[in-house]
Amino acid sequence: MKPLKNIAFIAVLLIGILSFSKSEKPTTTLNIDNINALEILSKQDLTCRPNSDFLFYVESSLVKKSRGFNTVNARVYMIDRSTGQYNLLASENVAVPFHKEMIALDYETTTRDCELTALENGDKIVGNANSGNYCFSELMKNETVYNSYINSTNKLLNLDRSL
Repeated sequence: MKPLKNIAFIAVLLIGILSFSKSEKPTTTLNIDNINALEILSKQDLTCRPNSDFLFYVESSLVKKSRGFNTVNARVYMIDRSTGQYNLLASENVAVPFHKEMIALDYETTTRDCELTALENGDKIVGNANSGNYCFSELMKNETVYNSYINSTNKLLNLDRSL
């Protein structure tokens, strides 16, 4: 009976050690820079389930507090979920007024070909820090990116704006 207990103990020990050994992740040769983000976003709008390969999110930081509005730098990122690689798609300064139609902004025009617009909630793209391969206003037309922008600015400015 004693050798049977030893064999069972060794078997359980080996199974435990081998079950926690590292397995190799498959390496992908996917280059996130060569992917058309607008095409992926348009496919997400047409289907009922989001794309599980890529994640789009917005980070925001406060640039300047002014009378009647705050200027926020919003950056849109795309993440490849399988590899963890991320890429900056667009970065833009946005004026977030305290009230929906509180102010008329007089900013310099943008230097890129992107159109200077106002968002659905009354925020105005002021266009002084645009970088990335895509126009910020084009990305904001997508519901996924727009909702992420609203959540990010709500957390940053301690606001309660609805989606």
